[in-house]
Amino acid sequence: MKHLIFFLCLTLTLTACVDDIKTEKDLNRYVNRWVYDYMSAVYYWSDELPTYKASYDNPSAYFNTLINREDRFSSIFENYQEIADRLNGITYTDVGFEFQLFRESAANNKVTGVVLYMKPGTPATTMNIKRGDFFTKINGTELNLNNYSDLIACFNDESSKVTVTFVEYNDGLIVSQNPVTITKASHYKEDPVYLDTIYTIQQKKIGYFVYNFFTDDPGDETKCYDLKLNNMIAKFNQENITDLVVDLRYNSGGLQSSAVNLASMLVPGLTSDKVFNYTEFNKNYTDYFNSTAFKKKYNYNPFVDYFATAIDVKSPAANTYPLQNAGEKLQQIYFLTGRNTASASEMVINGLKPFINCVLIGDTTVGKNVGSILINDEENKKNQWAIMPIILKYFNKDHQSDFTNGFAPDFRIRDDFAYPLGDTRDALLAKAIEQITGIQQYARQPRRISAKEHPIYGNGLRFINRGLIFDNKNNP
Repeated sequence: MKHLIFFLCLTLTLTACVDDIKTEKDLNRYVNRWVYDYMSAVYYWSDELPTYKASYDNPSAYFNTLINREDRFSSIFENYQEIADRLNGITYTDVGFEFQLFRESAANNKVTGVVLYMKPGTPATTMNIKRGDFFTKINGTELNLNNYSDLIACFNDESSKVTVTFVEYNDGLIVSQNPVTITKASHYKEDPVYLDTIYTIQQKKIGYFVYNFFTDDPGDETKCYDLKLNNMIAKFNQENITDLVVDLRYNSGGLQSSAVNLASMLVPGLTSDKVFNYTEFNKNYTDYFNSTAFKKKYNYNPFVDYFATAIDVKSPAANTYPLQNAGEKLQQIYFLTGRNTASASEMVINGLKPFINCVLIGDTTVGKNVGSILINDEENKKNQWAIMPIILKYFNKDHQSDFTNGFAPDFRIRDDFAYPLGDTRDALLAKAIEQITGIQQYARQPRRISAKEHPIYGNGLRFINRGLIFDNKNNP
């Protein structure tokens, strides 16, 4: 990332004057010009941007006027520090569980939420809430298509408590309601490595882990999360696992460097000169990275990512840890996927496909073969906005990147939330175990609510689409 920021500093000259900012309209005009200047420098589709026109519009609305018709993923945020922390798994207040929202029926506008997983160490884990619990009200107000964005914001606002009404369904009808007042966790740091375990079934030793987003640490440069993955792989090797199941069903992406590290732990025949990924940038970046000035200053190729063989740590003391690898033990890898599996998750799958059979179980992935960078204004503290524009497209070793419609699963299984993650009766995990051992683990649960067929995606959901964040940490 430092090379990208260096490039930005060389190419950008903001024309708006900080001293001219006296009103909200003045600030909007400054921010909008700042947005345009950075987009014109780094945006993957920069050559198709409209001609600049001064605007006093809200920056979010202005940003949307710049988005290319092919771009489904670029984002703008009103508070840089908040989004930077959340990308590292830090929330200032946290209800204590992850969730998905559904429209109850195409015939009405009612919305139902379901708990996907509980967050360890939060007060909510002590309140008998579990994966698969449904809720229909927040602070006494029923969720619907018109108000759900505002209501779920209560899960992370400055209040210390929130009341969530959980319900029981029978044949699609609510048979009981249970309002629960939850004390929120404060400054919660979510560990992306949610759980790992080994199952011994029919002479098979099956390694399994749930990985919910890609980040290396909570912003302290310890690489603690990448090292946790590394130690987990070492444990799998010590236990001589025969098969591996990687659960990415709720993983919407994150840091590219963590994706490279995870893929490196799984690829057969790991070497430092084995190509993981090729990257395509806009003309500005391409020209700069090909320039004599760049090549004199930096000794690496920005257009190629190789598999990693070590993890370099800066804090609390500089150290280098050999990267553990389980790829030699595996004939295939089973990936559990869903409609939130995106970007860095898809990069790992796409990057491994040329080297090992990847079996996908669950639902079709998002189809995000592009990456972003988080940019904030370091010169003007009045501007708290941040943008995360698409700046690159990635390809695997065979130059394949044709999955904009997502990776379709080899076995399409509906996530029914009936059992905890890691329970061998969980529908997706059970299917993986069945494929490995030939033993059926799962008895399908009766459908409790038709809302499962109408998921809600988009703005307002607390679930962050982290995407692929280009951070370049595996290069010097």
